[in-house]
Amino acid sequence: MIPREAITEMIYNPDYAPFPSMQNNAPSSVSPFNFARLLADMPNPQQILQQVTLSSKTVATSCLSSTSDEADDRQFRLIDERRRRRMISNRESARRSRMRKQRHLDELWSQVLRLRGENQSLVERLNEATERHERAVRENARLQEEVADLRQLLRDVRFDSPYNDASGGIRDLEEVVCNDGS
Repeated sequence: MIPREAITEMIYNPDYAPFPSMQNNAPSSVSPFNFARLLADMPNPQQILQQVTLSSKTVATSCLSSTSDEADDRQFRLIDERRRRRMISNRESARRSRMRKQRHLDELWSQVLRLRGENQSLVERLNEATERHERAVRENARLQEEVADLRQLLRDVRFDSPYNDASGGIRDLEEVVCNDGS
């Protein structure tokens, strides 16, 4: 591509030669090409496009001017019918959407109620298990105290017993208690 400055120079300077070899090699009988005159005779592309657009509109308008009122009415009725159908379709779609939303909301509420019931049941079961655990802990503590008391009593009996000797004095004591009771 040729830069914009070079094109401008070619248009407005008839003596411009883009390559140095072209400056002195041109025969004297041949005059340089005048781009400025060529471009001045050519119409602007935007003007051509505007003229074509205007002429096509004019032709279309002139051809349809006799039936333009009927065509306009037909076109307005068609647009109005499309708008009416679209409005009805949108209303139906909105109604279906509201129904889906309500159905989903109902399902969520039923799920909330079910989960609340399950939660209440689980809380009750947890409370019962906690009470059983606390009773078992209290019973365990009471039994451990009783075991400790019995062990202490047993130790006291062993040390204070006249049967405490190396031959198994407690065993003898058990036999004495059993024999006395018979």
